[in-house]
Amino acid sequence: MPRLLVCYHFFHPDDVVSARMFSDLAAEQVRRGWDVTALACNRAWSNPRARLPASEEWNGVHIRRVFRPPWDQARPGERLANSAWLLTAWFLRTLRLGRFDAIVIGSDPAFSPLEALALRIAYPRAAIAHWCFDLYPEAITADGTGASAAVLAPIARRLMGLAYGRFDALVDIGPRMGERINGYGSGVRQETLVPWALAEADRPVEIDAAARREMFPRAKLALLYSGTMGRAHDFDAFLRLARECRARSGDAVSLCFAVRGNRAAELRAAIGPDDSNVSLVDFSEQASLHGRLAAADLHLISLRDDWAGVVVPSKFFASLAVGRPVLYAGPADSEIARWIGEHDLGLHLRADDVGVTADRLHALIDDASARARWRDNALAVYRRRWSKDVTNDRWDGLLRELVAARA
Repeated sequence: MPRLLVCYHFFHPDDVVSARMFSDLAAEQVRRGWDVTALACNRAWSNPRARLPASEEWNGVHIRRVFRPPWDQARPGERLANSAWLLTAWFLRTLRLGRFDAIVIGSDPAFSPLEALALRIAYPRAAIAHWCFDLYPEAITADGTGASAAVLAPIARRLMGLAYGRFDALVDIGPRMGERINGYGSGVRQETLVPWALAEADRPVEIDAAARREMFPRAKLALLYSGTMGRAHDFDAFLRLARECRARSGDAVSLCFAVRGNRAAELRAAIGPDDSNVSLVDFSEQASLHGRLAAADLHLISLRDDWAGVVVPSKFFASLAVGRPVLYAGPADSEIARWIGEHDLGLHLRADDVGVTADRLHALIDDASARARWRDNALAVYRRRWSKDVTNDRWDGLLRELVAARA
């Protein structure tokens, strides 16, 4: 049985999306015949003061956690210190874990690919792959965190370029991200394997009437934003659209936001007393998420211009997996804009065409057959290209190819 090591900052039982992705990846590869060890930290994402056990067995995965101080990840200095600490602790721990045939390194903590510089020396025969969810230092540059970031970014890029060259494969989660990674000129194999949805359906989920009454009491067409409203996201275009729709038809087209993140307070402040077709509800826990997602006709997704190819919002896949098309506000060269155009998965809201998008939405109000076709197509594309089974089969095939090539 080949041995696989998966390295990611947070892991089961954390419920943050990326932690669940890497937890699922590990468990799914166990099902496909791998002996999997997961290396994480002993802190919880939602509560850095909480401590998790150093060892745990879960769904056939051997979880091993290293200690790290309870640093605040929102502070740049502490985040970088945490990265240095954790990468060092991981490397020292791997030396006691025995031989591995393959290693997958995520992108949390920041600059995690630098781990490959040491692992390639310690494990010269192992196939090492990087699954990139967030691209660094590009994320720091896009965030605009100050002059120090601008000075350090070229140095960080050079180090990351050296690290990328030590991998057997660089796995991105979208073609625009792949283009950014290719710009490093590492020359190693590149693949695109996207994060699947946490909740998948066999058929488009029927509208949850109770949840719809709660969030969209007067709507004929319901648009939902459910997820993080962070530095990479924006809401201005959605509010402009809501006001255009309200001027035409009152609350017939309504928007609801169920958000958390460091821009959630800005969103609340931006919603005015006249925005009768815009509402806010508490962020949904996993138990009620399915009903929430099923209450809307379309799901809202946003990305700020500088973040194209740096991150890919996971909400996109969650929407398709329950049979819901999307309304996307973001740059035209991003992955989601490309996929919408290629597969007819929704609407792309641009800054200069709010009126055109409002026309399309109002046309959908009385066209139930068009809404049904869109729902069916969204789920069919997801199941064919991006489902958990499809992506994990591709992961299994990729890792076995890399191991064979390295051997």
